[in-house]
Amino acid sequence: MCKSGPATYRTSLFAHLLIGLVALSGCFRDTTPTPDDPGVVFLDADLGHTEVLADTGGEVLARLVVRTGDVNQTERSPLNLALVIDTSGSMLGDPIDRAREASLSIVDLMREGDFLSVVAFHTETEVLLPSTEVRRGDLDEIREKIRGMEARGTTDLAGGLRIGLQQVMSHRSNESIDRIVLLGDGVPNDPNPIVPLAQQAGNSGVPIAALGLGLEYDETLMGQIAQLSRGHFEYVQEADQVASVFRDQLIRVERMLARNAVLSLQPGPGVEISEVLGQETPQGGGGLALNLGDLSEGDRRELVVRMTAPGRREGALVELLDARLQFQDNVNEAGSLRRTAFLGARATADTTRYEASRNAEVHEAAAALRAATATLTAIRMVRTGRIHDAAAFLENANQMIGDSSSEQAASIQRLRRAVEAMPANEPAPSSVDFEESVREAHDESMDVLGY
Repeated sequence: MCKSGPATYRTSLFAHLLIGLVALSGCFRDTTPTPDDPGVVFLDADLGHTEVLADTGGEVLARLVVRTGDVNQTERSPLNLALVIDTSGSMLGDPIDRAREASLSIVDLMREGDFLSVVAFHTETEVLLPSTEVRRGDLDEIREKIRGMEARGTTDLAGGLRIGLQQVMSHRSNESIDRIVLLGDGVPNDPNPIVPLAQQAGNSGVPIAALGLGLEYDETLMGQIAQLSRGHFEYVQEADQVASVFRDQLIRVERMLARNAVLSLQPGPGVEISEVLGQETPQGGGGLALNLGDLSEGDRRELVVRMTAPGRREGALVELLDARLQFQDNVNEAGSLRRTAFLGARATADTTRYEASRNAEVHEAAAALRAATATLTAIRMVRTGRIHDAAAFLENANQMIGDSSSEQAASIQRLRRAVEAMPANEPAPSSVDFEESVREAHDESMDVLGY
């Protein structure tokens, strides 16, 4: 495995190749020290096979792991938060009660100097509290506005997200930590604007914590919102769970080590990136830039890249991938820092030697990511009545996991059995057992994908 720590990076791909030829290594990193770099962000890289087949080439897997170390971070920057709450008719009864309680618990966790806005959406979107600096003397008024929320009308989720994002953007600064917390069931009047809004939030560096409430919340849409914004997804059954989830997110904020992390991938000559498993992968040749968002103490983000490599003569070193992680330091205020890794492999005509170079951990990671993605696709199919297609996807996901005893494997198998017992092409039943199977499999898959 190649591990990259603090460094300055002026080494070209050609220089990487020369050093790789001398070292006879599949991975290279520059290790020239940078004075103010705290050295708590790392980029590790390894290959599914350390050799590639000569002449024929073929698929190559590369695993990239972005991880962070430990550091004593006791202070955090001001939080700039928009609380966006579903107050539509579907939240009537216990869900709106829980939304009120949860919102009040979030207010109690804010500090002086933070910025808070409260947005409620039903048939229309209301700004109950414009983005305002938190002062302890004003909290009672904020609480009264939240207690006065009532469930009515339809669900203008798009309007709520749009206004919430506007409220956050109105008070963002170089120091602020910008976030949206969305509380609701995720069943909108019009779902079409939701995905572009989540993408806009992600591109603007505003992650959305999508917290599902209600009996019939849409885990698929809420999960998409979290994924596209580089945020967090969780289904919460009790109001005090929301406070716990939010408290965990605040701890992550307090231990933030890097901001706006972007992982750039540049394939070598003749190499094409087919897919980054579990990520939205733009089609077309050339490199990719993946927005990883902020990195906190103890984070670990695992990505597996599928590539196709051309055939090369036996013994040649095939340049496969340059990876560059760029981020803003949040520990020593050292500005923009980088980590790089280069991956290359020897071409061999010996199939036995090729098979012996297999890295089982990389292939297991790829299987888990594929299975998680397939499970989410199957759940979307279930929700639209495509039962036969969903069963096929889940069977495929189960085969990817193999004999694994993980929670993910158990939840996939449980969901598959529930789906296979349903009549084909009929809407999914709303039984408690079936819904638990869906939510269990969805939550496990989101965990594997890092949300």
